[in-house]
Amino acid sequence: MNPGIYLFCLTPADPLPELSGNGIDGEHPLFVEVVGEVAAVLAEVDLDDFSSPSACEKLENLAWVAPRALRHEEVVMAAMEQGPVLPVRFGTVFSSLAAAEPLWQNQEVLKKFFQDTEGKKEWTLKGYADLLQARARITAERMEAEQEQLEGLPPGRRYLLEQKIKGTVDKAMTSWLNGIGEDIEALAKETSVGLSKCRLQSREVTGRDEELFFHTALLVPDGAVAILEQIIDEWNRSHESEGLQIELHGPWPPYHFVPALQ
Repeated sequence: MNPGIYLFCLTPADPLPELSGNGIDGEHPLFVEVVGEVAAVLAEVDLDDFSSPSACEKLENLAWVAPRALRHEEVVMAAMEQGPVLPVRFGTVFSSLAAAEPLWQNQEVLKKFFQDTEGKKEWTLKGYADLLQARARITAERMEAEQEQLEGLPPGRRYLLEQKIKGTVDKAMTSWLNGIGEDIEALAKETSVGLSKCRLQSREVTGRDEELFFHTALLVPDGAVAILEQIIDEWNRSHESEGLQIELHGPWPPYHFVPALQ
């Protein structure tokens, strides 16, 4: 074995997190290293699993990655239950504790992050739209608005105008969804202290028939979650007829709000 140090997360050193069990390899126990006012949750790993010629093959193998990524998340969540936590991405490995020294040079940044996220969690807000329903509704509205003009045209010109109206529907839908997204963001800000926009995912990824048009991470105080859930329920009831729905997922460690560290 070529020993390395796997980093799960950083937490305040006071109180020191109490964690048990092994790291991602299921063999080496978790341990906590304290530097100044910051504690790092660590475990030994085989460095060759992450930086050898065979590492790429392992990291592309879902059967190898999945249980280790799950264990990574379990450890971070366990630390989060005890206080503020700065989560680190899966696969963060150092050759030694000395190699991780640059992290310890960020004491003030880390202390501020822990203060800012105390009593708060990350939640993900997703907005879905039934595009077929929306397209049909907007097309019908456009046709109705032009009905008087359409009725006075000969068949050929009527057909051309109908096609022109249908051609504007895509732009109208984009504008409509952008406006809905702005409304959702304004609602989220009522109970959140931070927002971070996330990448939109295709229907192949989400496994949904509806289109994902809004995807944002929120930093929400624990005491405001119930209010946010109520706001979402009311919004969904009022927009159900438009084929719209927003969903709240979490809580998660504040991955999207981690400061840049040297």
